[in-house]
Amino acid sequence: MVSWIIALAGYFAVGLTLVFIGSAARLRRNELQNLEWHAHGQARWKLIAFSCAIGLGIVVLWPAMVVSAARTEAASKARFGLLDPHPDEPSAALDRWVSEVQSRFSSSLFSEDYREISSRLPWTDGEHFGSRLEQLGYVVTGFATGSEGEELAVAVPVLGIGLPFALTKLRGRAGSLPTPHRHAEGAISVDPLQNGLKFRLPPKPDDEVWHFSSSLDSWKRLAGRAGLALLRERTVIDAYVTLMS
Repeated sequence: MVSWIIALAGYFAVGLTLVFIGSAARLRRNELQNLEWHAHGQARWKLIAFSCAIGLGIVVLWPAMVVSAARTEAASKARFGLLDPHPDEPSAALDRWVSEVQSRFSSSLFSEDYREISSRLPWTDGEHFGSRLEQLGYVVTGFATGSEGEELAVAVPVLGIGLPFALTKLRGRAGSLPTPHRHAEGAISVDPLQNGLKFRLPPKPDDEVWHFSSSLDSWKRLAGRAGLALLRERTVIDAYVTLMS
């Protein structure tokens, strides 16, 4: 009897560990991120319940879940390795959806409208759709907030972070920030700018560099994102992730 109890305890301990580590944990985080993106604005208890259900499933059925998650990862890597994820030509439907955006929105659209339209496009058109809107000068609202809770517009590529976020601390103006330099042997810097990370867009001297973070709730669900954002005239024109859970 004691041996059975020890065996069960060991089994569930392994399952609990795999909730946070390994392919099953990555699958759980991906599912939560997808739900956060598509269900933005819905009741938090639904996201918490979904997270708990996945975690419980991993704890109880971890042998099957680990195998399934590993196969899913392998299939995804193989699919993107064999297929060109960036086709040269967009589908015929893309022009119609871009025209609809132009007819409904002047220069900006809400993040929920962007998600709703994106969900109707073929997956191969996702990057083309974003590029077209960026070329037309569109920005998206409802995705980022300032340090005092004010709503900020973001450039379309910033949506690639995957989760809404808030600016948390002003790092400084781009023109006054220190340039990257070589560290002494054995020295380590946790400052991403000092390590040579750069924004996709070249900053202007008066642009502001801010630290940003997704919500506290996203970190509790191990789906958090944090990093640096480039703010120009109250619009987040670029951002990159330096920390995730």
